[in-house]
Formats: sequence, C-alpha cells, structure tokens
Amino acid sequence: MQFEFNGMLMRTVGNQHTVAVEADTLGDALAELASQFPHMKRILLDNSGQLRQAHRILLNGEFVTRPGNGLPLSAQDRVEFFTAIAGG
Repeated sequence: MQFEFNGMLMRTVGNQHTVAVEADTLGDALAELASQFPHMKRILLDNSGQLRQAHRILLNGEFVTRPGNGLPLSAQDRVEFFTAIAGG
C-alpha cells in the first residue's frame, strides 16, 4: 500500500511524499514505518503503539473515524495522514 505524507511527517521519511509498505493491518504497517523511519515512531505512535490522536487518516480518500491497529489493509490501498496543529 502507499502511505502519503505532508508537513512534519514528511520530514521524518526523508521528505518523501509517498512510501510503499507491505502489511495486512494498520498496526503492522505503522510498525513497519516506525522500523524504516525511527524518528517517525515518537511522532506517529503513542506509548502503547497506537496512532496518536493528533493524527487522522484517510483510507482510499475516506476519513476513518477510529483507525485501530486491526484495520485491514490491502496492497492497493492508499493511506493519507493529516496532523492537527495546535499552538497560540
């Protein structure tokens, strides 16, 4: 599947906009991304290995409201990340 990045997440993958990963579930794909790009792990995942709440994903263009690690993925899927920005 293809993962698409922007903003700070894109910097953690060497400024690549897309990265291909082979995995059957979102959890496996996130673990593979964290393995390939160690700096991404602390930004993308919480202490329990779940996607941080600041990140939202679109799967094939559709917003996933509760993207758990067990979410099934296929080789044809496209996953996009959107990160909430906070500050003042």
